[in-house]
Amino acid sequence: MNKLASMGEGHTPVVESLSIGPRAGVRIFFKLEMCNPSGSYKDRFTAALLPDFRERGLGSCIATSSGNTGAALAAYSARYQIACSIFVNEFAPAAKLQQMQAHGARVFRVRGFITSPEVTARVYERLRTISDESGIPAEKIANELVEQCPGEIEHVFVPVGGGGLFTAVSRGFRALEGRRPRVHAVQPEGCPTVVSAYVEGRHEILPVTSTTRISGLAVPFDIDASTALKELRCGDGTAIGVSDAEVYAAQKLMMRTEGIWAEPAGAAALAGCLRAKRQGLLGSDELVVCLVTGHGFKDPESLAEAVGENGSTLIDESEIGPQLLEARV
Repeated sequence: MNKLASMGEGHTPVVESLSIGPRAGVRIFFKLEMCNPSGSYKDRFTAALLPDFRERGLGSCIATSSGNTGAALAAYSARYQIACSIFVNEFAPAAKLQQMQAHGARVFRVRGFITSPEVTARVYERLRTISDESGIPAEKIANELVEQCPGEIEHVFVPVGGGGLFTAVSRGFRALEGRRPRVHAVQPEGCPTVVSAYVEGRHEILPVTSTTRISGLAVPFDIDASTALKELRCGDGTAIGVSDAEVYAAQKLMMRTEGIWAEPAGAAALAGCLRAKRQGLLGSDELVVCLVTGHGFKDPESLAEAVGENGSTLIDESEIGPQLLEARV
């Protein structure tokens, strides 16, 4: 990769769970893709694309995005003064749109994009998208995990929206020598393109009506889902559907007990891991990796779910005393 295009993406930290894993009886490691420069794993793809733009002398780019791709592209385009126009769905989280706009990108919210397969198909026909999620850069996640984890990885849980990340990670492990972990696809029950096909034994991806609130994973038609389905069936992993409530609970649990602030989509892997454990798919003390794909600042509205009753209290200085510092259960 051209070093000039890099802003330090990749080689993100892997940290062991100090609370959730021991309680569940599984050794869990979190791969903090949220630590990439723009806050998500999409920086890996974008950094790989920019050198080609530079070499071809292109001064502008057009892309479609559900949020994180656009934010990454806007950041790297700003670095190299490339005019950037991004077409998003009308319900994309405001924080992600603001991140794109702050970097100077022009943002267009398209009615029916993503939610309507017909509209989406027409949008893709009109735009040259550069957001191919099945490229080589994410395959490096597998290499990094093998180098960073202190033992044999048994399971890897990957959030699935379009499906490209799952495909890249799974292929990355298949390309390595030696024993490979089981790579599992985790998807909201409210948008189960891959999960429903896998469970029903279908070989095609059918459009669904998305009802999930997990915006980064709400892709109700086939982008890379059919490729992800084929890849899933090539390996030993399975497809796991999780409710939105499970995802938000996992997000809150990560914040309260691990100090990790992920956006809801970034907590989906843990939700899938915990469900897999309840279903008996994980053995005791197996080494498990959950990909934390995006930072919590991208979806500040979800903080309300995590804050709960832990609000601030207005007091007078005379009330300050030991009783205020007593730990709460």
